[in-house]
Formats: sequence, structure tokens, C-alpha cells
Amino acid sequence: KRLVSKLNINFLKLQASNRFNYNKKIKDGESSIIYNKSKSKLIYKIYQNSFDFQYFDKSDSKNFSFNGIINFKPFFSKINGKSNKLNLNKYLNGNAFIMQLLKTQIFNNKNINFDFNIKANKIYDNSNFANINLAAKIQEGLIDIDNTKFSWKKYIDFKFQDSLIFVKNGHLTLDGKLKINILDYNELYKFLLTPKNYRIKIKSVDLNFTYDFDQKSAEISDVRVDGKFNQNLNKIISNINLKGDNLQNKIYLKKLINNAIKNYSG
Repeated sequence: KRLVSKLNINFLKLQASNRFNYNKKIKDGESSIIYNKSKSKLIYKIYQNSFDFQYFDKSDSKNFSFNGIINFKPFFSKINGKSNKLNLNKYLNGNAFIMQLLKTQIFNNKNINFDFNIKANKIYDNSNFANINLAAKIQEGLIDIDNTKFSWKKYIDFKFQDSLIFVKNGHLTLDGKLKINILDYNELYKFLLTPKNYRIKIKSVDLNFTYDFDQKSAEISDVRVDGKFNQNLNKIISNINLKGDNLQNKIYLKKLINNAIKNYSG
């Protein structure tokens, strides 16, 4: 009627215990997990054709919580979650497991439907970004992150539109549109250390982009500031190449954006 199991892997600093009840038509269980001193718990139910679960942090800070359903025939999954800090390097790094999995194009199947939504207060190792709402959807072989939103402090809001993730020439690529609403352009200029004579009023920026996760490079086109197209601006920021070092990237992007602002403002 009941199965109890324990797992202890010292070199991974992982301990797990599981209790599984299988005497009823609807089977259920719960697992307690300790990984590198962090404690979490998984509560689940197994129906004839689906799997429901809740997974959450057991510490007082309550760093994360997830809940979802996985249906087997036909296959679809819906997962929602909340987290204090979201570590994007674990998921968006070119060598990350999920990135390598997407490269196999295993999800390019019309019978797979996947809906994932996670909200986070901040991004790990970058406190400037907040209010993250990561929305991912796999449907009819297409992968998109439409309606994914995040903010830069309280001054700028970002939103992805018409996005699509696919493999191009062996590289994982994200193609889409980015809508940027600037709530306080003065604070943006202060952060960029933009000379005061170039600090013109800006409310919004819309652009098309293609990002290569492996090369950490982006091609940007059709940049419109407050709905207006500027050829010089588009030439300057048409290509962005990031480096492995975050500090180098910050310096590089500040210089690039300031150069674009200088040419745009005349």
C-alpha cells in the first residue's frame, strides 16, 4: 500500500526521501529534498492519464513555489511558478541543458503542447532588473516567449512580441520584436552617464531583433524611437556582440547606447 524510499548522494550534496501511496485509484505521494543545505518539498498526485504537482521551498524565506499538471494522452503541460530571484544563466546559457535540449528540436512535434509561466521579483546577479514574467509556450511545433515582460528598476518596461525560438545553421536562435516603454528617461540618462546636451525626451523604443544564444550576438533592425525611424541610429546598433564577462558587457552596452543617443539627438 505504501512505498518509502531514501536517497543520499554525498558528492552532489543531495538527500531525498519519498513516500508513495499506491493502494487507491488516485495515487499520491510527497518528497522532501535537501540540496546543498536548501530544503524543498514536492507533493504530487497521479491519475490515470495525468500528473499534478506542487513544488516549493521549505525555508522561512519561501524563495520559490511551482505548481502544474502534465497530461499524457494527448500530451500537454501547464506549469506556473513564483520565485524571489530567477537565475537565467541556468536556462539561457548556450551550454545549459534546456538550450541543448531545444537544439535537438525534440519539441518540434504538433502533438506537444507546453505552457510555462514564472514570475520573479529579481534576476540573480543583476538587481537592476525586476518584475520578471517569463512566459513560454510550445504549440504545434512552435516555441515562443510572447508576452514575456520585465522591468529595469522602476524606469523602463520591456515586452517581447511575435517571438519564435528555432535552430538556424546549428545555432539556437530567438527572433522577435521588443517593445520598450521608458517611464523616466532622466534616470536612464543618469545611469548611462549621457552628456546633458544629448538628453532628449524619449517615451518608447520598438525594434526587431535576432539573437544567437551560442554566439551571444544580436542583429537589430527597424528601430523606431517614439514611432520614428532614424537611419543613423539603425546603423550604429544593427549588431551587438556580448562577451563572457558581465562588467565588460555593461561598459560595452553603455558606450554603444550613448553613441546611438548622440547620433539620434544630432
